[in-house]
Amino acid sequence: MFPYLIQGSNIIIVIGSKTHTINKQHLSYNKIVDAIKTSDWDTVKDLIEPKKSILKYGAGNISIQGDKIFWKDEEFTNYLSDKIVSMFQEGFPIEPMVLFMENLMKNPSKRAVNELYGFLEKGKMPITSDGCFLAYKRVRSDYKDVHSGTFDNSVGKIVQMERNKVDDDKDRTCSSGLHFCSEEYLKHFSGERIMILKINPRDVVSIPADYNDSKGRCCRYEVIGELGAETNPKDAFQEPVQDNGIGIWIEVG
Repeated sequence: MFPYLIQGSNIIIVIGSKTHTINKQHLSYNKIVDAIKTSDWDTVKDLIEPKKSILKYGAGNISIQGDKIFWKDEEFTNYLSDKIVSMFQEGFPIEPMVLFMENLMKNPSKRAVNELYGFLEKGKMPITSDGCFLAYKRVRSDYKDVHSGTFDNSVGKIVQMERNKVDDDKDRTCSSGLHFCSEEYLKHFSGERIMILKINPRDVVSIPADYNDSKGRCCRYEVIGELGAETNPKDAFQEPVQDNGIGIWIEVG
């Protein structure tokens, strides 16, 4: 048993020689309260003083300490980091999220690093097991892109262009770049076929500010399936993907 005191909604607890004050903003507050009530002191210690975890499935750049996440030993704070820590402390598998972060941190755009995950969660665009994400695109009946008719978007194709030719100004809503969108945005765009894209977060350039942040521009994507087609997408789309909204595994395909 650890010495502790309940002070209003705060819990003051001493573990070893260190005093901790836990309030309702702590990600594991309710679990700590439950563990104290059942005298599960091992769980109390793990929740309050979790060991530093260098995630072995990553490249060693990410560590979690308590309710904070670190990238190369520097604290990293945004919506993505909060989500990873929350899922970690709730016991959900976070390998795809860690790999997503590894890929995202290769993106040279600070805005993309800060905004992309929130955009994906809002658009219900799932994360793949290798840290990429899935999105949609309407194309012509011959699989060519609607705008220029020059890019082949058949299943299995990799479509790419020079990154510096993709407009990185989110306030220019219709501009140059390879476009992708959420399922919700499909109704705002023309095209006879709907393709499923796999995109590495490092290749996202901008998220235009129109249509409630539901489309984006990137410099590279892989076409892995067609919505409504009889044939299943390739293996990358049949693998489990992470549901960003509630942190569980789902099968898509």
